[in-house]
Amino acid sequence: MPPRKLTIASVLTLASSLGASAQTLTATVKDVRNAKGDLIIAVFDEAKPFEAMDMTNAAALAAVPAVEGQVSVTFHNLPLGKYAIAAIHDENRNSNLDTDKDVPTEGYGFGGMGRSGLPPEFADAAVAVGTGATGNLKLKYWK
Repeated sequence: MPPRKLTIASVLTLASSLGASAQTLTATVKDVRNAKGDLIIAVFDEAKPFEAMDMTNAAALAAVPAVEGQVSVTFHNLPLGKYAIAAIHDENRNSNLDTDKDVPTEGYGFGGMGRSGLPPEFADAAVAVGTGATGNLKLKYWK
């Protein structure tokens, strides 16, 4: 899985591009192994960037300090539709999912991810966004 780069400019661009409707989605990330670094949580409205974990093409993005155990983030002003959630535990705050020989060395997860650690298809992970929608995912750590 190649590393993904995020910049403050891309986060601000994504935040400013959200629609004006009042729909929310609360994403809960479970199994965070420690409080090092940040959790970067992305909400996708299309299959291709979700399945590639291409966070630069997410519909919404949040970076929050990591907390051991569980973290929840609410995304506001999402247009009605279906969304899938992905997250990385950026322990060293370099805005990348670090890898060693293509094996992630930091935690990552997708809504609907099975034990294999591979991303599910968008249709299997998507959550319908309306008032009070929720989505959950567990982080996977290989190392």
